[in-house]
Amino acid sequence: MKNSLLAVAFAMGLMFQVSAQDAKMWLGGTLGISSVDNGTNEQSTTTFMPEFGYHLNEKWAIGGRIGFSNTKVETALTTTKINTTSIVPFARYTFGNPSAFSFFGQGELPLNFYGGDVDSDSSIGLRIRPGFSYAFSQKWGLHMMMPPVLSYESGPGDLSSFRLRVNDGYSIQEYIFNAQIGFVYRF
Repeated sequence: MKNSLLAVAFAMGLMFQVSAQDAKMWLGGTLGISSVDNGTNEQSTTTFMPEFGYHLNEKWAIGGRIGFSNTKVETALTTTKINTTSIVPFARYTFGNPSAFSFFGQGELPLNFYGGDVDSDSSIGLRIRPGFSYAFSQKWGLHMMMPPVLSYESGPGDLSSFRLRVNDGYSIQEYIFNAQIGFVYRF
């Protein structure tokens, strides 16, 4: 009886290992809180951005993020609150052989909808961002997304901007501090 239970436990462990290695999907996301005070105004932002992804093969993955952001800008005379809802579909290409630590490039199509103390508006864009992934185990990992190196955004109102951001005035420290870090669960 003891050997039978041991064999069943071994078989279940083997099935778990195979299914974990064949994980095609992931859930994760980021939670960001930032505050900047430059002497004349103070800005604080809170962002929640859940993420879902699906591996098409070893190199390519597709997915999306849905996010909610609240920004509060205070000056000596006014306080403005801006609420943003974002839908960000993406495609991701992994460089090299996927392993515990891998680099990827991600193309995104961000759709943003603004409200709050500002007029309701929306914007659409295109961004290319580098990033890396680190697997703590077969189920849990970490994704780090760096700021975009190339972006186009039709801003709120009639504003549009195109930026090729190969170090867009960032120091290395600022570039790293502007990265988004999130945990992922693979299944």
